[in-house]
Amino acid sequence: MWLQPAFILAMAALMLAMVALLVAWMMWRLCQRKLEAMSRLMRELTRTRESYRKQLEELQAANIGLGKRVAELHRQLGLLQEQQQELALKDPQSKLYSRATRMVQLGADVEEIMAECEMPRAEAELLLSLHRKP
Repeated sequence: MWLQPAFILAMAALMLAMVALLVAWMMWRLCQRKLEAMSRLMRELTRTRESYRKQLEELQAANIGLGKRVAELHRQLGLLQEQQQELALKDPQSKLYSRATRMVQLGADVEEIMAECEMPRAEAELLLSLHRKP
């Protein structure tokens, strides 16, 4: 009875089915491990993304603050430039020095500067030495 072909065939089919089940179970376990590894990776990527999102928000806030500061500095610079122009217009002496400086840059000598700007020789010589191109 044990060696009948039907019995041998049934045993072979049972063995094949067991091998197939074993292979299927091993593949299922492998897929489970891969899924767990992918899940861990996804959690890590989510944490990293959140960290980058927070850093980006901080940078955006800092950028906004910096932009406001630059705008304020630009406004202050405009005010200072206006004040400087007003002072230049109010101070006739500075006009003379500006004119004398331009004359030096155009190549005027001490005598011309003294005559045109009504300044003493020492001041004219000082302007020449300060603003003459080498």
